[in-house]
Amino acid sequence: MCPLSKSETLYAEVVLPLPVDRTFTYRVPEELRGKVEAGMRAAVPVVKRIETGYITCLTPHCAIEAPKDLLSLPDEEAVFSPALLKLCRWVADYYCCSWGEALQCAVPAGIRLGTKMRYRLLDGALEGGRYSERQKRIIAALYKHGPLPQGRLAREVGGKTLASTLQALLRRGVISAEAMPREGAHVRTETYVSVVEDAVPDAEFLAAMQRRAPKQAAFYLDLLHTNEAQAAAALHAKHGTNASIVRALESKGLIARDERECYRRPELAADPKGAEKHQLNAEQQAAHDAITGALEARAFQTFLLHGITGSGKTEVYLQAIERVLELGRGAIILVPEISLTPQTVGRFFARFGQDIAVLHSGLSAGERYDEWRRARRGEVHIVVGARSAIFAPLPDVGIIVVDEEHDHSYKQGDTPRYHARDVAIMRAQMAGAVCVLGSATPSIESSYNAGAGKSLRLNLRERATSAKLPEVRLIDMRIESAETKGQIVLSRTLEEAVLERVHAKEQVILLLNRRGHSPFVLCPMCGWSAECDDCNVSLTYHRAGAHLRCHYCGAQHPKPQVCGKCHFNPLIYLGTGTQKGEDYLMKAFPSARIERMDADTTSGRGGHAKILTRFAKHEIDILIGTQMLAKGHDYPRVTLVGVINADTGLALPDFRAAENVFQLLTQVAGRAGRGDKPGLVYIQTFRPKHYAVTAAAAHDYDAFFAHEIAQRRDAGYPPFRRMADLAVEDEDPMHAERHAVRLHHCVRAAIDSLGLAGVQILGPSPATIRRVKKQYRWRLGLLSRSAKRLNLLTRHVR
Repeated sequence: MCPLSKSETLYAEVVLPLPVDRTFTYRVPEELRGKVEAGMRAAVPVVKRIETGYITCLTPHCAIEAPKDLLSLPDEEAVFSPALLKLCRWVADYYCCSWGEALQCAVPAGIRLGTKMRYRLLDGALEGGRYSERQKRIIAALYKHGPLPQGRLAREVGGKTLASTLQALLRRGVISAEAMPREGAHVRTETYVSVVEDAVPDAEFLAAMQRRAPKQAAFYLDLLHTNEAQAAAALHAKHGTNASIVRALESKGLIARDERECYRRPELAADPKGAEKHQLNAEQQAAHDAITGALEARAFQTFLLHGITGSGKTEVYLQAIERVLELGRGAIILVPEISLTPQTVGRFFARFGQDIAVLHSGLSAGERYDEWRRARRGEVHIVVGARSAIFAPLPDVGIIVVDEEHDHSYKQGDTPRYHARDVAIMRAQMAGAVCVLGSATPSIESSYNAGAGKSLRLNLRERATSAKLPEVRLIDMRIESAETKGQIVLSRTLEEAVLERVHAKEQVILLLNRRGHSPFVLCPMCGWSAECDDCNVSLTYHRAGAHLRCHYCGAQHPKPQVCGKCHFNPLIYLGTGTQKGEDYLMKAFPSARIERMDADTTSGRGGHAKILTRFAKHEIDILIGTQMLAKGHDYPRVTLVGVINADTGLALPDFRAAENVFQLLTQVAGRAGRGDKPGLVYIQTFRPKHYAVTAAAAHDYDAFFAHEIAQRRDAGYPPFRRMADLAVEDEDPMHAERHAVRLHHCVRAAIDSLGLAGVQILGPSPATIRRVKKQYRWRLGLLSRSAKRLNLLTRHVR
């Protein structure tokens, strides 16, 4: 933007966090001209309400006749840098959402909340003029009570819809409006106290104070001897005092106090494994040299770091980041889930100290806001976090690491439905930075892109220590089921192996990728099953609390005593979840210390870290849980891993089903044998000949990739064609189907009118889970070799 003269009018282009893909032009009032800049939040009038949007640019030009004014600026500085504005613009374009929605998801929840307005009566408002009755009541309320927020003003006036009346008074200059943040994260301050040097009393005065007010005297003398400002809270804790002491000493003129901004910091524990800088082996050194070469050239490059489990990928990350810091740039490290964060953060904290900020949804709103502010101010150079940390406001990013890049949790489920891995690559490209995608089981798309030259593959084929990959043995559950009656949790072979490890004081991980106690509750007489009233799924029985729960909408129901249809008793509880598995283990191994790790046991604050810390200290012998056990954990005492239900995912109607199963089996197998003792893995399966299972058992990624890519090529699925999924939802099943058919016709017409030959339509068809939260769901798939064509088509019909 060119410099403006004082006589020129300044306008702001604002986007709103709404599904409206356009900017709105507002005039910048004279009093805000010296404060406003692109990237700031702004409170703006929209029809008859106030919205909080984001200023994308400032300009002296305006294409509309009578633009409204910006009302206020909630913040003193910009929320987004020009680089992040540009990145979010790309997210909006690529993932078919509005720019405002993309920006909204890129800020922490603490400042993502809207803005409420407070209205103030201006001087001269009562000097005359004609007002309506409602306007008079508003003026009287503001005169009586002073500035009021809109909700309080509505209660005082006795009306709910004051928007148009307030807008009229604003235009007439009778009142003014200022934006106030709604309740949420805020800047925390801490009281500091210091001695007033010109008012230090003599010894006689101090002696008298010690007799009459000993606590005041002790507080003051401590401060006097220190001769520097101290936190009042620390002094209160030391002397058993409270704020009244500060007020008393301040009233006597002996001390002064001031409020200082302070950060709410999450508790970080250093992991000793990260403190020591390890000598890289030949493969690690080659990967490190390639990455640092691109860093030193400030050249954008994407690397696929394909390293087997335990190959030392994290050490390569750490040493590459050391070089980034030497170059004066920053680093972002993404991990797929909160469960991985404590160990990863611990290693980075051990290596880099306080130079890291942590961003993930497990933090409180205040902690997340403060960590975000530390990054924005350049007070830290490293950010570690989950998916949304890709938008961390580091001023100069030199490297972005996407650890376990294959993980599906990098995909955002709500608008904007971005994939953090792809956003990471784009951010690195815009910043002239390096992007490292690390995994033992890279996604099919990432491997294909490496083969096509879009990224450079770096291989780590050996474990970093002397440990070897664990031996994997398949247990054919068809044979086991034929020989054993009833439901089988552990096969005889796996049970014997667990018992052996428990006696040897070693640790065991058991993967059972289904939480709850029993996934199905059936009536053996009439066939009735307990299903969710709002979703087309079975209710899962949870032992804790003795209730049935829907894992899609969260609805809970009491445990049924009789059949809901024929009233037969008893009911049958089929299937095995983690709770039933835990019950079985406690009976089978009464002397073992057993813990369950799933969404139920880790829902509280720090739930993952507490369990994993106890496991690391060997306070747990057997850890049973869902897929969160498979990802990145490094515990050298684990010598046995058992997979109880390896086949569950293969039955899903998803073209990525085999890939997901292979990745899960390979990753969980990699938890075994990381220490001095060799590891052993047992996989219980009803499909021992399936290529995903056999490739995982052989630790053979190349064999799996060759088989899977051939199937994808024959079917025309990604990565050979891009895919878009259009969804229709309605409470009425007939309306949902009718709208889905109408959408199909609209898409077909758009393909013809836009000349988008080569786009294939799949469906419409009911979704795999047809009904969720009372909404009937239909899906329409689109396939094309051109992402640009799919983007154009989806924007045309959305």
